Amino acid sequence: MVSAKWVVERKPFGSKSIAFRPKPSHGSSSATRWKPRGPFRLFDLPPELRVQILDSALLDCEEQVQVLQIFLVSRRLYSEAAAIFYHDIWLDITDRTVPPGLLAEPITPLSPRLHVHTMDLKIYPKNNLRSFNDVYVPLLREMAEQGSLRALSLEINGRFPRLDFWTDHYSHDDDDDAFCETEVPLLIGPETNTEYLGPAFLAAQPFQAFLGFLSDPRIPKVTLYISSADHYTFWCDFHRKFSSQLGIPCIGGSWRGKSKRLKVNRRHLIRLFRNARAA
Repeated sequence: MVSAKWVVERKPFGSKSIAFRPKPSHGSSSATRWKPRGPFRLFDLPPELRVQILDSALLDCEEQVQVLQIFLVSRRLYSEAAAIFYHDIWLDITDRTVPPGLLAEPITPLSPRLHVHTMDLKIYPKNNLRSFNDVYVPLLREMAEQGSLRALSLEINGRFPRLDFWTDHYSHDDDDDAFCETEVPLLIGPETNTEYLGPAFLAAQPFQAFLGFLSDPRIPKVTLYISSADHYTFWCDFHRKFSSQLGIPCIGGSWRGKSKRLKVNRRHLIRLFRNARAA
């Protein structure tokens, strides 16, 4: 019996001679492969690609002239660029008596402040709170209603509270410490029926207007901070959760931790003292 053998038929390599094969195209230049037809149309790109391009051009560019030129191209490009460039703003107005240019200019459809999404605002009560209530509160509400403001971090430093920061009328003869630290009978709580001994400024109109701003639904997220170096015993009750987590509670209004600012429990503050009045 003859064993079967597998016969493998060998053919020439390839169907054509290597000399007749088409040459690969990777050797051609990029200019040969693609030629632009007219100007590059930025707005033909998907929005997510435009965001990446503008983000790199605006935030990674060291030439301010180039950044300015982007804002001058068209109204549409200005809006998209401003939404990136002014998205997060940090303002320290501790040494200012008037709002900075970003907030002081009259409102227009091209106002930069309409594009601010997150603002960190630091103030110092050299002026009284009436200037904040009368000047800054309307601007911030305007930024939330007509613009993009969704989160505000407000830091108040320097003898907060103090008499000229809360009262409608102030003179240097007034007793600052008595108004801020001397306890007076008050009615507080959600029903305004809880007796409480606390600083007189709690029932004053400026502080009540300030609480109204903190609870304004037009700004979805408001965070209040106070100076850890110079805060009163009164505020200890409203950041105690934070201090107890670190195991560094306040003693007599003196903060022993390393944090320079303390976060206030805004909801607890509003719930207790909104509509507070003298007993």
